[in-house]
Amino acid sequence: MPESSVAKSIFTCSCPRCRQGKVFTYKNPYHRRFTKIEKKCSKCNLVYEMEQGFWYGAMYISYAFGVLLSIPVVVILSYTTELEIFQITGVIFLLLFLLMPILFRYSRIVFLHIFIPYDKQIGCGKTDEIED
Repeated sequence: MPESSVAKSIFTCSCPRCRQGKVFTYKNPYHRRFTKIEKKCSKCNLVYEMEQGFWYGAMYISYAFGVLLSIPVVVILSYTTELEIFQITGVIFLLLFLLMPILFRYSRIVFLHIFIPYDKQIGCGKTDEIED
């Protein structure tokens, strides 16, 4: 199997170690149970939540995503429209609320990819039996 890129693995919400297994139970980020994550990878048996409270770090990434999304919107709206700052703030809140499932999902995926390196032997299918 050809090697998958980090960007493709993040975009498709795949396991960071093998880049094949799915992390989230439901593919649709707007499913009512969008927070449901598999316990472990179906391909390489990587346990996603390595310790209790592991996902707290993903909050910082989610915060950064929110700020990176908000700044250009504020700049564009303040220079191209006659909206007041409170109205722009309302637009930002609405935007972040609507994008919350996507930000949640990708902040966790990026957080996983920071801490778990890609294993080329597992990812390219060069091993027959994968042990934890």
